[in-house]
Amino acid sequence: MDFVDQTVLNFFVANRVPWLSFVMLIITYSGSYILVGCLTILSSLSFFIHKHKSSAISLLISVGGSLTFVFILKNIFQKARPMAEAIYLESSYSFPSGHATIAMALYGFILYILWRHDKHHLKNPLIIFLTILIPLIGLSRLYLGVHYLSDVLVGYAIGFIWILISLYIKKKLNKR
Repeated sequence: MDFVDQTVLNFFVANRVPWLSFVMLIITYSGSYILVGCLTILSSLSFFIHKHKSSAISLLISVGGSLTFVFILKNIFQKARPMAEAIYLESSYSFPSGHATIAMALYGFILYILWRHDKHHLKNPLIIFLTILIPLIGLSRLYLGVHYLSDVLVGYAIGFIWILISLYIKKKLNKR
């Protein structure tokens, strides 16, 4: 365990208040596997229905690749969670943060698609919301004491890499 990881964890544990703990639980659930899975399927279906097949495939690659990579890394590193400080218990390993990874892979992908292509009247509010939600999910994992800072940062990096991979594939699919 790194000094920075422990210092950040100690800061959040020392500054918890009940109402904020409740808010952080709600935020962390927006990065849960069940919700992200449902949103990924619904978003992919929407892309497919609206004839954006390359976006549908790319979104599935971004989220699916991220989840697979996190599962592999968790089982390779088998890093224990900071259980003594946790508000609730998690059963999987700590490194990397799956919530941070899939928040970046899903919400980051949708953010990019909105920013790049959509001319919808909700474009700007959704961009602002997603830009705030992604870091809040990682922050919630730290606040709740279920991850270290390094877990969250590496999770974001993995999600971002999978967004880049999926956008590269999207570009190749659009050329066909």
